Amino acid sequence: MKKDLIQFIDNPYKTESANALLALFTKEARENTRAIHKHFNVAPTPLVKLSALAKDLGVAAFYVKDESRRGTLNAFKLLGGSHAVTQILCKMTGLSPDDYFSGTPETKAKIAALGELTFAAASDGNHGRSVAYAAQFVGQKAIIYMPKGTAEDRIKNIEALGAKVKVTEGNYDDCARMITLDSEKYGWVMVPDTASEGDPQIARWVMQGYLTMASEIIEQIDAPPTHVFLQAGVGSMASTMLTALKLEYAGTLPKFYIMEPHQADCFFRSGQKGEAVSVEGDLDSIMAGLSCGVPSPDAWSLIKDYADGFFSIDDILSANGMRILAGPLGGDAKVVSGESGAVGTGLVDYILKQDESTKTALGLDENSRILVISTEGDTDRKNYRDVVWYGRYSQY
Repeated sequence: MKKDLIQFIDNPYKTESANALLALFTKEARENTRAIHKHFNVAPTPLVKLSALAKDLGVAAFYVKDESRRGTLNAFKLLGGSHAVTQILCKMTGLSPDDYFSGTPETKAKIAALGELTFAAASDGNHGRSVAYAAQFVGQKAIIYMPKGTAEDRIKNIEALGAKVKVTEGNYDDCARMITLDSEKYGWVMVPDTASEGDPQIARWVMQGYLTMASEIIEQIDAPPTHVFLQAGVGSMASTMLTALKLEYAGTLPKFYIMEPHQADCFFRSGQKGEAVSVEGDLDSIMAGLSCGVPSPDAWSLIKDYADGFFSIDDILSANGMRILAGPLGGDAKVVSGESGAVGTGLVDYILKQDESTKTALGLDENSRILVISTEGDTDRKNYRDVVWYGRYSQY
């Protein structure tokens, strides 16, 4: 058996102090965000309760938010790009979101006065696809920079939305730096998913876009979770979900754990040091959407203050999670979960079945109600089949 499948540390910097960024993720903010998404005709995704899996793991409940069902993009990122692009256009035109999409002659005139815009983003796949989708939806252009080694499926999915794709010779963080410079040079409107690049206000709009997912979970779940496992790339989704659920369940606060691949474990290392730490190199993980080496400053601020601990995880556990969700027990529903989406399931399965000390440290037992988020479907179809059908990245 391969050793060192996980590394875990508690968060010694957790505090009960009020972080100023909490104001971005209130119930009112959730409602405003959801109102914008209604204009994109995006239906809620299911929260799947896997009762047979919970019984097998020895816990009270196991919930999976299935983002493979998020519109036509099959990933949660649709929410961030669409929200941010709408907010940018509303700021440019002085219109409210409802007015922007009203179709009145006055509105059309203001939109026409903007001329042709190009929205730009760095992406491992899903964020770029979201920005391309939003740009196409509002009749504008998009350009996406992607790191070397990006799966062909992810490139084609973005190009199918009318966007131009440039695959660079660097990693994700190199892409982010390059597109920041090129956006300034060519007058593109950059839509970053991290406050470390571009306009931090736009990055916050991306983060707020994920509040719709939190609102859906709060409505769908039958009892508050006790443990929430959140995967982090730059940390935008993880910090948003952590904060929104923390505010909602203040009286019965869950424990929140951050997960990353070994190759790009910048939050894990930041948790060790107590300040933001970057990871360099190829960041080459099966979890492509999490292969980011620089924490978003806003995300790190929230995660440092409120997360309970950090995990650095081997790719094998993500592959295990994909197989577990693809081959459900009993009457459980099948969940098509991609490499970055299944890591929570794989981690929890490993802890509960093979790591008694970590199980005890986290307080996992027969009363635990676990929530994970499957952030994407089979956005790289070839690799999904290689893992699920042919056993790629096997533990044994």
